[in-house]
Amino acid sequence: MRIIAFHSYKGGTGKTHLSANLATVLARKGHKTALLDLDFRGPNLQTLCGVDSEVTINDLLFDPDLKGRDLLVSFEDQYKIPLFAAFASTDFRKMSDIVRADKKQRQRSLKRILRLRDELSESGFDYTIIDTSPGVQMESIDGLVISDVTCLVLKADDFDISGTKSMVQQLYSLLDSKNYVVLNRVVAETCPPEHGVWSDKDMELVSTFEKTITEEMRMDVLTSIPCFCEVAREGSRSIFSLQHPDHPFSKNIEVLATRILDGFSAE
Repeated sequence: MRIIAFHSYKGGTGKTHLSANLATVLARKGHKTALLDLDFRGPNLQTLCGVDSEVTINDLLFDPDLKGRDLLVSFEDQYKIPLFAAFASTDFRKMSDIVRADKKQRQRSLKRILRLRDELSESGFDYTIIDTSPGVQMESIDGLVISDVTCLVLKADDFDISGTKSMVQQLYSLLDSKNYVVLNRVVAETCPPEHGVWSDKDMELVSTFEKTITEEMRMDVLTSIPCFCEVAREGSRSIFSLQHPDHPFSKNIEVLATRILDGFSAE
C-alpha cells in the first residue's frame, strides 16, 4: 500500500478538495483507496462527502478497542468504485481533546495511526490518501511521517510562498517521503483557461513560475491546476470529479494521479 499526504502551510489552499478528488480518481481507476481525514482542527471531509459519521478517527486515538474497520465508510454501492473514507470529528469537544492532548496521549495517537495504516494494508488497500491540518501541528506531522509521498499544496501568492518556504526548510528536510509541490488555483492572464488549456503565453508564464518555485522550495512541481469558476461555485457540496468526470479540473486531477503513480513505478 502507498500513502499520499496533502499538506499546506496555511488553510485555504484547497488541499482537502484535492485529496478527496485524487482518492476518487484512483478509485475510478480500480485501485482500492482509503481517504483519511487527519485535519482535526478544521475537518470538512464529512461535508464534502455528504456523510455524518458517528465513529471517527478522533475516537480511534482515544479508544484502544476501536479498529480501522469500525471507522471506514464505504462508497462502493453509492458510486460503484472501491472508495472508502474515515473522517475526523466535527464535535468541538473531540476537536479540543486533540488540541489539548499531552505528550503521552500524542505518543498513543501516533501508535494508533500506525496501527490503522497496518490494518488498511492488511485489508488489501492499494492507496491511502491523507488530508492533514495546515502548518506544523503535531497531528499533521504524524500524517506526514507515515506517508510515502507528500503533496505540498501552494497558491501563487507572496504570503503563501514565503511561509511555505520557511516550513519546507525546517520540516520537510526531516521527512523520508518524496516531497512535491502542487500549485493550485493558479490564475493566469487567461482565467479560466479556454477548455482547461492555457494559451501559449500563459503556459510560458506558468512554466517560469514553476521553475522559480522548484528552485526556492528545492522540490519539483507535480502540476499546476488552474482556477476554475465552476469548482469554486460548487464549493464543498460534493466531490467535483465524481459529479463532473469530464471537466478540465477532473482531467487535471488525472494528470496528478498519473505523475504520482509514475513516480512509484520508477522506484
